[in-house]
Amino acid sequence: MYETLKQRAVSIKAGFGGEQELDRVLENYEFPMSTYILNDVSLSSSSLFQIDTLILTPEFALICEVKNIAGELSVTENPPQLLRITESGRISGFPSPLAQLTNTCQLFEDWLTAKNINLPVLGCVVLAYPKQRLSIFKTTVPILFPSIIPQHVRSLYTNQPLLSTEELQSLAQSIVKEHRSYAPNPISTTYSIKPKDFLTGVDCPLCNTLGMTKKGQFWVCPSCNHQCTTAHQQAILDWFLLFEGPLTNNECRRFCEIHCSQFTRQALLNMNLTPVRATKNRGYIKQHTQHR
Repeated sequence: MYETLKQRAVSIKAGFGGEQELDRVLENYEFPMSTYILNDVSLSSSSLFQIDTLILTPEFALICEVKNIAGELSVTENPPQLLRITESGRISGFPSPLAQLTNTCQLFEDWLTAKNINLPVLGCVVLAYPKQRLSIFKTTVPILFPSIIPQHVRSLYTNQPLLSTEELQSLAQSIVKEHRSYAPNPISTTYSIKPKDFLTGVDCPLCNTLGMTKKGQFWVCPSCNHQCTTAHQQAILDWFLLFEGPLTNNECRRFCEIHCSQFTRQALLNMNLTPVRATKNRGYIKQHTQHR
């Protein structure tokens, strides 16, 4: 599964990079109307849905579905799919950004309706960089590059607001309040990988060598000799991405290759993890923080 996970990591990193490119454009632009820009919004209507970038104005809400996929891209209508052809000729399939956008817009409309807010919801697909090539069937959905988004927003605005400044602010605050932080499924569960197949040990933050050893108050890297007092913290955070909690003292010692149960107990307490169950079988869970 290593290559599969590696490609998945590359895809996630590329997608995040695309969103950052749009953020950069919007951060440097001053809109003439009251505007709120919210990133990585996760809400619940009839089901959970996620919005890459949400632009709120007094007249409309614009949902931006950001894509950053290298290669020659082709969007098909039946079935709805995004095909990517690499330079080597390899073809890969992805969910259709148009279908994703339509579904997200509908769910956000439902969310607004439930709050008695009458605000049109519009959408566009954003290709992160001009180097991306795309062929697509005829569609009314705008497909734009980040640099065009500010002009697109202004072209849609007619100076006939449906929400007052106070109402728009209240809407933005409601979205932030109801935002649900992203809690990914553990990798071992998603890809059916047995816990014993994962390498254990603490990773060196300097050279990424796995297998730092605890000497006194320091973690020491066997490769570059780097010393660090908090290297175990990243290993603990990694555990929550790999496995299902709660994380017990015994499991933490196994995964981080720690011998002292007292040190492990204090390390878990220092990371603001939430304790669950009685003292004898105590475990810890990680509370996911909001990102907006």
